[in-house]
Amino acid sequence: MAPETSELSRELIKLATRVTVPRGTVLFRCGETVTGVYIVQRGMVRMSLEAPNCEFADRDVGPGEIAGLPATLTGTYSLSAEVTEDAELGFVPADSVSGALECSPNLCFAAMR
Repeated sequence: MAPETSELSRELIKLATRVTVPRGTVLFRCGETVTGVYIVQRGMVRMSLEAPNCEFADRDVGPGEIAGLPATLTGTYSLSAEVTEDAELGFVPADSVSGALECSPNLCFAAMR
């Protein structure tokens, strides 16, 4: 995890509601309107793109990493996210993420990396 990601995770977790999510749960699907981001505290989330002829390799997101962050800037999830190991996540609503980024240029820059 990049240092800027951990800084962003540390700040966003302060705004999060903790949720326990079982393996197999789909957090969001590609194309859905953003509701917020998930910060992985424990467990694993697989990010994938469900499209024909797709060249995107699935990516696992683990503790300290954020799932769904780009969607807070675009308004729509560009990937799907499924919990692959029972997980404890911090959920932060999209408007709270946007507010945090607006208040802190450093966090905004970290989100763009």
